[in-house]
Amino acid sequence: MVGKKNTALLVIVAFAFILRVSGIDWDFGFHFHPDERMLIMVTDRIHFFTNLNPQFFNYGSLPVYILRATSQFLDMAFGTDLATYDGMLGVGRMLSTITDLLVIVLVYRISMLLFKDKTTSLWSSFLYAVAFFPIQNSHFFIVDTFLNLFSTLLVYLILLYRNSPSYKKVVAIGIVFAAALTCKVSAIIFLPVIGLALITPRLFLFGICALIFSFLFMPYAFIDYAQFLTDVMAQVRMNSDPYVFPYTLQYVGTMPYIYYLKNIFIWGLGPVISILAIVGLIGLIQKILPSIPSLSRRGTKGVVSFGIFFLFYIIYFIVIGKSAVKFMRYMLLMYPFFAIMAGYGTRVILNLFQDLSPHNWFSFRRRFRNKFGMTELVIITAALMWTSMFLNIYTTPNTRIQASQWINTFIPAGSTLAVEHWDDRVPVFDGDKYKYEELTLYDIPDDGRKWQQLNEKLDRSDFIIIASNRLYTPLQNLDVCGPDTYPRCYPMTSEYYRRLFAHERGFVKIAEFTSYPRLNIGGWKFELDDTSADESFTVYDHPTIVIYARK
Repeated sequence: MVGKKNTALLVIVAFAFILRVSGIDWDFGFHFHPDERMLIMVTDRIHFFTNLNPQFFNYGSLPVYILRATSQFLDMAFGTDLATYDGMLGVGRMLSTITDLLVIVLVYRISMLLFKDKTTSLWSSFLYAVAFFPIQNSHFFIVDTFLNLFSTLLVYLILLYRNSPSYKKVVAIGIVFAAALTCKVSAIIFLPVIGLALITPRLFLFGICALIFSFLFMPYAFIDYAQFLTDVMAQVRMNSDPYVFPYTLQYVGTMPYIYYLKNIFIWGLGPVISILAIVGLIGLIQKILPSIPSLSRRGTKGVVSFGIFFLFYIIYFIVIGKSAVKFMRYMLLMYPFFAIMAGYGTRVILNLFQDLSPHNWFSFRRRFRNKFGMTELVIITAALMWTSMFLNIYTTPNTRIQASQWINTFIPAGSTLAVEHWDDRVPVFDGDKYKYEELTLYDIPDDGRKWQQLNEKLDRSDFIIIASNRLYTPLQNLDVCGPDTYPRCYPMTSEYYRRLFAHERGFVKIAEFTSYPRLNIGGWKFELDDTSADESFTVYDHPTIVIYARK
């Protein structure tokens, strides 16, 4: 039986690997993800061991060093040419995939520590493996996948320490915390839980280890501390004020916590896994409240483990959930928690069917016993069907590629294209045969002088290319000015979009390129419009692109 369980985990990890490498070259090497692009630009300018100063601390340096070291090693060992701007794109995405596969194993191990049940643990790891948001982020080289790994490992080590304290585990906790901190400074949030988990005399050892390895993993945060503090404070300001940068205006007016939960439930986990997680959370609370000591054979030690586990994620959600800027990837760290809750929720549902009376509910118990595994099959099929809709994003040519091919085929050379600033320009290839007018729509004040200049640019343009909803979604929402409304407002820009979409600006829509999640079964096709999701969920890998031509 033990061998079968281990084999099952290996099968889950192998299946997860297939899901994560499917379409991993989704942008054909064009670096469409802006954070990924910036990180690789930073990585490209460092070299072991001649230059290790990234001169960039918006994010931690450890993922950058890992990418550079891996690429250089592969070049030296196999004669490849991967330590380049283009070569490191694939290497970085594969590293993200590997880190996420390790998270799947850790989800299994944490669930085992909590529930002492291999079936629940396998369900937890499987549901994390097929949840789409971790799959999507494995298609990018971003620091959040690394932070997710180290934070999950941190939870695991803390739980191990509570079960069997030792100085070696304290050292390991210090090293892993340093790794998390040097991926993203927001890992500082975990300190209170670490402090509660460790016995006070051992906090000093933890602190020494964390400090030493933070220096080893990100030395220039100490050497070039002025730049480090400047970059970190810029990130702090951004997360407290959505007006700091144009690309964060989408979060003006969004509700703390609710905005994150909505995107997690509908898009990140999907309704199936989300419902299982809610069932698991409710079921666990019902189990804990009446009889806390019965949670574990080890009595109060089991209660402490559950307390630490919940506290770790509750504190993170409370602190990050109230931030003004709410990129979905900020909540990637919560997905192991939700997966473990969903695994327990699956066990609750399976037990419910097993406990039904054969004389009630249309004799469900007898029928499900006769069809062993039917309940499990329904859960697996429902979860996979939802995720498979989103995987079509990576089996369909990227919309920017589609639009570029169309433009180069149907728009005459020498035409003038109006494109929006703060967005990726389309066409992404063979674009030098066109002239461009950049529409600076984010500019403030949104007044007659601004629009006199923009109208002149539009008068010189033959086509308008809208490469995503990055601008028109937030700018249309910020259409009211006044002391009691928005500090930045765009009434004239909002009116411009309204008239453009209604074909009242002298331009008419001639092409639109979408890549919505979809499900094809025989001749039946279901397509899900996900443009209401957080912008970062769609704009990187499947934005909607619209082309307008002068009438």
